[in-house]
Amino acid sequence: MSTATPLLAPWDRLPAEVSIYTVAELRLQWLTLLQRQGGEGDTVELDGSAVEQFDAAGAQSLLSLAHALGARGQRLQLSHASTTLAEACRVLGLGDLIVSTAGEA
Repeated sequence: MSTATPLLAPWDRLPAEVSIYTVAELRLQWLTLLQRQGGEGDTVELDGSAVEQFDAAGAQSLLSLAHALGARGQRLQLSHASTTLAEACRVLGLGDLIVSTAGEA
C-alpha cells in the first residue's frame, strides 16, 4: 500500500496557470521543496483542481518533477485534476499521473 505525501503549502496545489509563463517560477519552488523535503512516502501528491491553463511547457515541467521524484524512489500523482488538466494530460499521454477522482465534483 502506498503512502501519499502531500507537498507542503503553498506548493501542494497547482496554480490556475501552468504554462510557459509560469513554469520557471514553479520550477524554483519545486526545487526548493525537494531540497527541504526528505524522501518521505513513496508518492507525492499535487492538487490540480485550480488549473485553468495548461500547455506543453507545463507538461514538461510536471514530467521533470516526476523524473526528479522518481530518482528519489518517489512517484508524482495529480489529484482532483480540473477538466482542463485531466484532458491535457490525457491528450499528451500523461494520464497515468492523474489519480482517479471518479465521483468527485
